[in-house]
Amino acid sequence: MSDSEDSPLQALKAAHSKEKKELQAKITALKKSVPNNDKKKKKEITSEIEKLEKDLKDKHAKELEELELKFEVKINEAGDAKHDTQSNGEIEEKVSKVSKKQKRLEKKAADSKRREEAEAEDEAAAATSRATHESESIKEALEKRNLKLYDIAPDGDCLYNAIAHQLSNHSKRILSGANLRAMAADYMKKNPDEFSPFLTDADGEMLNDKKYKEYIQKVEAPSAQGGEWGGDAEIRAISCSCSKRIEVIQPNGQVIVFGEDLKSNDPIVLTYHRHAYALGEHYNSTVSAAAN
Repeated sequence: MSDSEDSPLQALKAAHSKEKKELQAKITALKKSVPNNDKKKKKEITSEIEKLEKDLKDKHAKELEELELKFEVKINEAGDAKHDTQSNGEIEEKVSKVSKKQKRLEKKAADSKRREEAEAEDEAAAATSRATHESESIKEALEKRNLKLYDIAPDGDCLYNAIAHQLSNHSKRILSGANLRAMAADYMKKNPDEFSPFLTDADGEMLNDKKYKEYIQKVEAPSAQGGEWGGDAEIRAISCSCSKRIEVIQPNGQVIVFGEDLKSNDPIVLTYHRHAYALGEHYNSTVSAAAN
């Protein structure tokens, strides 16, 4: 079937062209939404883009095949009306071929859907297993310290809110995640030599002065406004700024300590989670197991 033979084909190709342009615009927006130093988020966005491209390609192929089938049916119907010399058997044979082709397409689509559902179920089961193992490991580590988990909302500001929660408990001053972001940004701004050599952009390159300043701005901004998610660098900055030892319990029970030289009987203790939350990496706070 050529473009000149049937105008619906031209209309469908025009619609496909428009959808491709819209997808490209969406892909560009997704890429721009990824923070420069967030490799995990970049990987997630890359996977999402690949799926979007594949879904659109499959959709276009299916629509073209369906149009081809409709066109063949039209030819058969036209032949039935215009060519009295054509036998009913010949017409039925052509319709049968179209019907078989449609059934093959439907079977292929059904098989593909079943595979995708099975893969999704397997991935969900694996994720649940990883999350359960992680949760049990962290709970065991906390019990040894006579501590229990204190949930922090997984909103992109979890690290700062978790530290703010504990610092507020350790003193009479009520602090917020925004206060901790400002504290980290100020310390990193004043001590670039301590941090810039260990920070990279999305391409793995060290940050120059301009990019380092931009990174600091993202440290200070809340996540809802494009702020950078907190990590090791920001924990170290906060530890140095407030002269407080910070210990982070990992899923395997290992403890990462920031401010090793700071002796404290009352350190800040956080928990780090890789699989327990849909958004990905997450920090929670802790409280005494005796607390209500």
